[in-house]
Amino acid sequence: MKINPVPLFSLKSNRFTCPHCQQESDQVWLNVYAEPVNNPAGVPLRIEGEGLQQLAQNPQFPPDVREQKVAYWNKVNSGDVFLDRWAPVQTDLFVAGMELSVCRSCTGLAVWLGGKLVT
Repeated sequence: MKINPVPLFSLKSNRFTCPHCQQESDQVWLNVYAEPVNNPAGVPLRIEGEGLQQLAQNPQFPPDVREQKVAYWNKVNSGDVFLDRWAPVQTDLFVAGMELSVCRSCTGLAVWLGGKLVT
């Protein structure tokens, strides 16, 4: 009897070794859609440096909310890729050749380009 091992990483499976937690786990596959950046500068939003310091001291937000916002932007600025509920979007721009997988064990997100895992 031949046992089929769980693949290390595979675009053709919904169960493989997670690149984040290294566990053999079920994965949820997500399509990627695009919407033009919508801010006055016309570039992706990043709050860092002095802007992040101002956010950390902004009395408009309660201390716990400020901490959450600063932690969020520190995560973004560190290069982490993660899912976040921001605002509903409607778009017909599908990003072909790019997929995301989310580990059901650790919720780690993996980016796939051209069928290959981006590491």
